Amino acid sequence: MVVDTVFSNNFDAGSLRTDIKSSVCAVIDVIRATSTIAALFGSGVQSIIIAPTIEIAYNLKDVFPERLLCGESAGIAPEGFDYGNSPLEFSRIELPGREVIIKTTNGTESFLKAGCCSAVFSLSALNFRYAMDKILDFAAGKQKDILLLCSGEMGRIAYDDVYIAGMAVKYILSKSAGFDYSDSSMVALSAVLGEKSIKNALEKSASACALRKIGLEEDIQFCSRLDNYNIAVRAEMIETDAGRLPLLKMV
Repeated sequence: MVVDTVFSNNFDAGSLRTDIKSSVCAVIDVIRATSTIAALFGSGVQSIIIAPTIEIAYNLKDVFPERLLCGESAGIAPEGFDYGNSPLEFSRIELPGREVIIKTTNGTESFLKAGCCSAVFSLSALNFRYAMDKILDFAAGKQKDILLLCSGEMGRIAYDDVYIAGMAVKYILSKSAGFDYSDSSMVALSAVLGEKSIKNALEKSASACALRKIGLEEDIQFCSRLDNYNIAVRAEMIETDAGRLPLLKMV
């Protein structure tokens, strides 16, 4: 079994050390989609549909009017959305039993691209240990490779995502001797070995810089909290009028 890492969602499946269709994938978009997903479920949300475009998000809202419409474009909630993409905001409100439609920029693309994987989980610092244990249990039980999918920023590498991937590699090394590691996984690990503070690592990223420019720097500190939620979230593909879309639920 292999632990492989890709540094952005702009990758070709042929370049992987793993067979993507038989891999367990951990989608990472720590600033902010997978952190927001953790906070939403932490606030009591029951399920989340991921919309590939804003237009499809609006259409899904018409079909499922009871669902909250959340997300961002260029970091800001589009017109007509109920909420944006702030995990800090969702940590401060209670949404028991609610269901959500979400559209973000980089994380959305990652979940869609991972749709062919054997299993897909959402990973952030906020739900790190609990999610990693579920990922490892699934991979070991099914004898599957693990793919750490960093969402990046508009097809480019984002240091915050690579850092969380490095934390995942370090965690797997501490828990299991049954895996080999790709060169990219070892590069991700080196980021963690050279930078001990999650907060400092996240603050150095281009993703954090973009948030500071729009006045959302408080989200950066919240996204750096380790194990804030004992939550693991798995995606399954469902058929909708807009095609096959990821549906997220806790496991």
